[in-house]
Order: sequence, then C-alpha cells, then structure tokens
Amino acid sequence: MISVSRFAISLIGILFGLFHAVLGFYWVASYIDPGLGIAALVLYVVAILTTLGPYRGLHMPVGQAVFNALVAMALPLIVNPLIADGSHNTFATWYVGGLGVLLSATAVRQHRTIAWVATGLVTVIVVYWGGLTAIYDSGLIGMVLLVAAGQALSLGVERASLDVKRLGDQAQAEASEAAATTAQRLERQVRLQQALSASRPILERIVASGGQLSSAEQLESRLAEAALRDEIRGRSLINARVRDAVRLARLRGVEVLLLDEGGLDECEPDLRERLLGDVANAIDGIAAGKVTVRSPQGEPWMLTLVALSPGSAVPDLWLKLP
Repeated sequence: MISVSRFAISLIGILFGLFHAVLGFYWVASYIDPGLGIAALVLYVVAILTTLGPYRGLHMPVGQAVFNALVAMALPLIVNPLIADGSHNTFATWYVGGLGVLLSATAVRQHRTIAWVATGLVTVIVVYWGGLTAIYDSGLIGMVLLVAAGQALSLGVERASLDVKRLGDQAQAEASEAAATTAQRLERQVRLQQALSASRPILERIVASGGQLSSAEQLESRLAEAALRDEIRGRSLINARVRDAVRLARLRGVEVLLLDEGGLDECEPDLRERLLGDVANAIDGIAAGKVTVRSPQGEPWMLTLVALSPGSAVPDLWLKLP
C-alpha cells in the first residue's frame, strides 16, 4: 500500500494556499489603503496555517471551520473597497483563489456544509460588488470548482474510512470466530484425553484379567465407555455439571444419550452454560428410563430433552430450550 505522510500533504496544501497570499502581497501596493490589505493577507495566512497545520486526523474542530467561514466573508468586504479602479480581472482579487483553497480544505476536513455556505456568501458579495462579469473575471468559478473537489475528496475519504472500518470489523469477527472454534476444538481434545486417561485403569484391568471382571468393574467399564461416547458425540453438550448429572443418572440405571448436532455452535458462552444447567437439573430429576439430549440445527430451539419411562412410547418429559 502506498503511504503518504501527513506532513507532506499539509506542506503541499500550505504552499498552494500561500501562493495566493504571495500574489496578494505583490498587488497590495496598488490598494487605496495598503495597511488594510496587509491585514487581510495576515488574516488569510492565519486561517490557512491553522486549517492545514496543527490538527491531527481528518476531522478538524468546528470552531476552526466557523473561523474559516468568517474569514471568507471578511476578506471580500475588506479588499474590494481597496481596489482603486474597481477592476476584478486582475490579481487584486487574489483572495478569491485563496478562499477556494481555504474552503476546499474546510470541506476535506469534514465540514462540507460550512464550506458551501461560506462559498455562497462570498459569491453573493463578489457579484454584488463587481456584477455578473465578476463571476468569470474574479475567479469565482475556480473557487467553486475547488470547493467541489474538496467535497468529492472528503466523501471519498469518508467512504474509504467506512469501508476500512467495515472490513476491519469483519476481519476481527472472523478472527474471533476462528479463535473460538479453535478453542472449542482444543477443549474437546483435552476433554477426550482426560476421558481416555480416566478410562485407562479399567482398560488395563480388562487386559490383565482377560475380560474376567467383577460386577463393580463391569459397571465401571460401562460408565467409562459411555463417558468416552459422550465426549465424542456430545461435544458442546458436555460441561462439568452435565457430566456429573449424567454419571449419577447412569448409576441410577437411566440410559442417557447426548447428541450434539451443532445447535450450540453460535451460542454465547453464558447462554450455553445456563442451558446446560437446565439440562443437568432435568436429568437429576429422572429416576429411570431413557433420556436423549440433542442440539439440533435449523430449529427455533437450541436444545431438546426427551425422557421416556421403561416400556412407554409417550415421553414423560419433553423440553425445548430456546
């Protein structure tokens, strides 16, 4: 990306603005009162320097924009009576081009309305003083074109800034989503590894005993197998609270099935924890039968919990959690 320093841009603008001040300085001796002409030049130079110099960023204070508008109205009122022959086709009306630069810079720095109001007032003052021919002879057309160019640049920069912000926000959102997905994947890997580590003792006893296990060991092996299955198929449906509730339910003889189908993928962490808390509480209240917990995609709800008593085809409990 090509980068241009703010100092270079400001310097170019100041030099372009001071060019008109130099023209005015050469013509000030022809004024009826050169002293007033010098005062007008100083006022203009101060406005140019303060507009293009001290303020960081694109937006300048509204006070500076109002000051620029007042200077724009004051200059023709000061300078026009000083032109001895009333001629407006010479550089005696240097201020018209200068105000084009000043008001264009005002528009670029995000005060377009003030710039155009000042442009209109300057045009009225100059035409009132010099007649319609002053529109062509004094440089008013060039001034208006400069302000229009300033507005176009201002709008372009504003749109570009909005696009950059939008793309930055999108990139940040995508990075956050990718980070969250990675974190979930790592969390599942850690949980699966923990489940495998917890299952290792019973697996070693199975191997050592040649499959001859006591009743307690058989129960433990079934619980270990179910826990592994939960970590693989349950994924986002598993947290510490649900894991404990499911283990206790299985010890009571309840068959528990956890199926994560992606319904919680876009869920906020706080909401997910609240929903899983509701699931764990519901499982705690089931004494027998079968419980199936699902997180379906494309449904108005995020979780479903269906509890069936032994031999029953009608659910004893059917929850749909939004």
